[in-house]
Amino acid sequence: AKIFLGPDYLGESTFPLLRKGDTTTLNLGVDPNLEVKYETLEDYRDDPGSFSLSSTSTITRRYRASLRLSPAAHSEIVVLMNEAVPQSNSDSVEVELGDVSPDLLDTEDALAKREDKGIYQWKFVLHPGETKAVRWGYELSFDEDLTPVVREL
Repeated sequence: AKIFLGPDYLGESTFPLLRKGDTTTLNLGVDPNLEVKYETLEDYRDDPGSFSLSSTSTITRRYRASLRLSPAAHSEIVVLMNEAVPQSNSDSVEVELGDVSPDLLDTEDALAKREDKGIYQWKFVLHPGETKAVRWGYELSFDEDLTPVVREL
């Protein structure tokens, strides 16, 4: 089943083969058996200071998402996780990806999203009772006189 909320495509859900009179549960949105917790591991700005030979400031941000599938889940699930990392639209601000775990999805579509929109993707299977941690982060480098505007989707 393809699930829409108005014009927005939310995803797909499956259900077993049913006979007339059978019933089943079809989750139209977030799976109630999947728990997701986001944490900010680091949010730090480092300015060079008055005695530094460098004039480069950096902003470092690192995150972790912990995903847990309830032991009561009926089967394993496939998780496709998307996270946005800022992209620079100026030569005066550099963005460097850091600390990514597990490995990113590397399909042609995933690589295009990463390049065009800064959307990074992970795809993995969670079994009932299993927990998986996903980590990502980035560092912005820029002249100390600049004040970059950082937007995360």
